[in-house]
Amino acid sequence: MRKEDFYVEQYDGDAQVYIADAPLWEGQPLPMSRRNKSVKDRHLLPGARILLRDYFDTRRMPPEDVIAAVRHLAWEDLEESGGSLDALGDRFYVLYFLSMVPELSYIKVGRAANKLDDKGKNTRQVTKRISAHEGEATIAQAILLHAWISHPCATAKAWEDGVKKHLSALGMVMDVGDRVKAEYFRGIDFPQAVRAARMHQ
Repeated sequence: MRKEDFYVEQYDGDAQVYIADAPLWEGQPLPMSRRNKSVKDRHLLPGARILLRDYFDTRRMPPEDVIAAVRHLAWEDLEESGGSLDALGDRFYVLYFLSMVPELSYIKVGRAANKLDDKGKNTRQVTKRISAHEGEATIAQAILLHAWISHPCATAKAWEDGVKKHLSALGMVMDVGDRVKAEYFRGIDFPQAVRAARMHQ
């Protein structure tokens, strides 16, 4: 997604919400904590997501170690749901990004495939694609809070199309959430999106 794509009006009833107006604490973006296997403060892991919400609710900048713990949990969720992220094959994923401004939080669905390049080396597109989405999320001051991914398959194209239509229908028929861009949805719960993904598998 291009940065300029975020500079569009989002509607919440009669109120207009602009992504460009996402808060920057003291003029600074959220810290981009490095994701690794050994989080420095592992005692933060059990309550990291609740702690992050507390910071967002009170409009405070979350410490870098809290963000690192939340990201670590989200990436652990990916491996728990879909196995090794380096496995070859196409994958379908559901990502939930939480912003301090609730109206700017969103669900991102998509797919990525790990293949072997000309030299027989794994392209590792799955981790690269999800990491890129994390980078894009900083525009809305959002953090990857929950994540789910499928096991590898031959192709997830029809699967992805089915889920996008399903989530769009929730907004049009049941008035639950709305589709912001082709693969971006607001007002839909993460469990709801994952349930749709499993239904269309």
